[in-house]
Amino acid sequence: MKNYKLHTSEGFKDSYGLEILVKKEIENKVLECFKSFGLEYIKTPGVEYIDVYSDKGIQKPDLYNLINHQGEVLALCNDMTASIARFVSANNILAPVKYCYSADTFRYPRLYHGKSHQFLQAGIELVGDENIESDVEAIYIAHKVLNKLNINNYSIHIGSSRFLELLFDDFNINDSLKKEIYSYIERKDYVSLNELLKNNLDKKNHEFLFNLMLKGGKLKFIDNLINDLKDTKALSEALYLKNIYNTLNELGVENIIFDFSIYPYATYYTGIIFDCYLENASKSIISGGRCNVFKSFGLDYSDIGFGLDIDVLTQYALDTNLINVNQERYLSYSDKDSYIYSLKMNDSFRDKGIIVNDLRLKSLEETLKYAKDFGYSKVISYSNNSFKLLEV
Repeated sequence: MKNYKLHTSEGFKDSYGLEILVKKEIENKVLECFKSFGLEYIKTPGVEYIDVYSDKGIQKPDLYNLINHQGEVLALCNDMTASIARFVSANNILAPVKYCYSADTFRYPRLYHGKSHQFLQAGIELVGDENIESDVEAIYIAHKVLNKLNINNYSIHIGSSRFLELLFDDFNINDSLKKEIYSYIERKDYVSLNELLKNNLDKKNHEFLFNLMLKGGKLKFIDNLINDLKDTKALSEALYLKNIYNTLNELGVENIIFDFSIYPYATYYTGIIFDCYLENASKSIISGGRCNVFKSFGLDYSDIGFGLDIDVLTQYALDTNLINVNQERYLSYSDKDSYIYSLKMNDSFRDKGIIVNDLRLKSLEETLKYAKDFGYSKVISYSNNSFKLLEV
């Protein structure tokens, strides 16, 4: 029989040491950037009633469910947008209002493939303003966060769920066919998508829509698209996206790519959607967009926000030495007569920003070996109420 006391559940892992230090440094920098934009920090419960996450438009299969002692069905935090919407509605908060957060979220992946079920996410929600200014602000904050972390090799992919819905209407695509198209886009199964479009649309519309999924670009791309969309419903949204592009460009955000193959994790997006990718990375580190989640909580508030995957960013930082957390660390050793003296002196080193670990090993030799094995720079050796700093 498997001893479960010694194992973690599928999709979960332990974190320690340098990984945690880097993760906390990233989290602090991200929240500091959010704070500079005047966003109000919010902390919602790690457990909510399941109704918070299971209304129409919010996915059910991904939930971690549990039952409390009263027999009520609860869920671990699955979606911070929904939790914030619940908070705003329950407390009759007037919009506009802007929030930021950092929280562990829990999701069963649609396809496991070794994916984590728990991840630390930081994000923002700009609630109550449905205009181009708030769309620009959300993407601009994402840009500034990455700059704050000294990340420059990224691109911001912009799409629009509204654009696709209008385009599908222009092509007379029914709801059933839409659902199939979205499922292939989500899985990036372009072979099946091509076959589906070929069998259900005329040649011109089939080729147009399929090429739209495969290609992307900058200003020339959107200009060509606008030219092709004359006399269509989708034209207005394409012009809107171009306006966002130009505005962000004036703000110094130059690494923008139009990409209509973006399929977000949640199905509740109603307008602009965007992902931020690091160079040579297949998974986005930031995902967001405009959504209608608040309507399911009885509020006619539009909302735009994004979530940043701190776990993915932490691994990137570890791989690239992006963040230096190598604070100087000393290991302390003292004889019994110098114990009180060593405690006082260790505090004086700590006051100078040095990490001092009073591990109290059995001998100086053992202490020196431990310091070498675990990356300490010096050993403080106390004897007769005096000390020596020994190189490792």
